[in-house]
Amino acid sequence: MYSRGEVPLQVMANQCGICRFGDAPQTSVLDRDYRAYDLDNLYVVDGSFFPSNAAVSPALTIIANALRVSDRLIEYLK
Repeated sequence: MYSRGEVPLQVMANQCGICRFGDAPQTSVLDRDYRAYDLDNLYVVDGSFFPSNAAVSPALTIIANALRVSDRLIEYLK
């Protein structure tokens, strides 16, 4: 336990669960391609879209998702 708020970076680096994604802007902030409903040019590709954090680092899943979203961006910009 870190009683005085002196949490090391390796503990804080895997924050998750900030931005819910889904099919409706009434219940989520991101669509299924992780684009914000309210801002056409904002995509979230960090760990914020995870509902919670697992016991392992989410880095590889975040990288894979960022690559998937980048393909969507390429299609969007064509």
